[in-house]
Amino acid sequence: MDLKTLEKHLDASPLLQAHKPYFLNLAQPTVAIRLGKAGGEALQSRFGGQPMVPAGFAWPEHPDGHYLFVGQINFADLPEGPDRPAGLPGSGLLSLFYGFDEDDAIFWRDEDYLKAFYWPDIGDMHEIQAPHRWVTDSLALQFENCIDLPRHEELRQDWPVDFDELHDWFGALEENGDLPRDYLLGRPSWDSLGYDPTPDLEEYPSSSHWRSLLTLQSHQEFNWCWQDGARLMAFIEDDKLRANDFSRLQVDCG
Repeated sequence: MDLKTLEKHLDASPLLQAHKPYFLNLAQPTVAIRLGKAGGEALQSRFGGQPMVPAGFAWPEHPDGHYLFVGQINFADLPEGPDRPAGLPGSGLLSLFYGFDEDDAIFWRDEDYLKAFYWPDIGDMHEIQAPHRWVTDSLALQFENCIDLPRHEELRQDWPVDFDELHDWFGALEENGDLPRDYLLGRPSWDSLGYDPTPDLEEYPSSSHWRSLLTLQSHQEFNWCWQDGARLMAFIEDDKLRANDFSRLQVDCG
């Protein structure tokens, strides 16, 4: 969804049209992630499969087992243009892994539940085989620059109308694909939480401001079941994102 599409949705509702400037000001650039066909090129953006890594890379482990490969994002695959969100690298490969064990000993709010590795130079990469049996087929990713809105009452304190009037509207925008369920940047979205999951300075007093980096719904294709089929939300500090430093992410699911 772009701004013109948002305007059409607002104009279709007398209630929302009366507050049109408010909602247009809420629009924030994001990158929608769509699942494509089976993964093609080795360095293509994709979920699932086996990761491409540089020489010397060791598969990440945690005390209760190995990490599982989420996928890789080649930032050169993101579409260019004036509506591309600021802050993301223009090139390089980001690989994501999440903690897993069969006894659920690792929790999504544990430190390093989601590990990210960013390589700006991808000229000498090779595929590495997972040291476990939980490997899924890969699907290529397609990206679309679009806008995002805060979809939950907890994300704002100044809603101009009763949020109950907005709940179904946001749900309909998701159902028809105007608001993505898998995306980069934007704001977090969830199914079951009753609070804003963005980390704050009380929880991380030595941090800078945190922002949403990645939101992913559960996908059966990759055996992702974030908190009983909900969504995973990953956050990064502003200054770390500006420095292309993805080494510290904080996660919530719901």
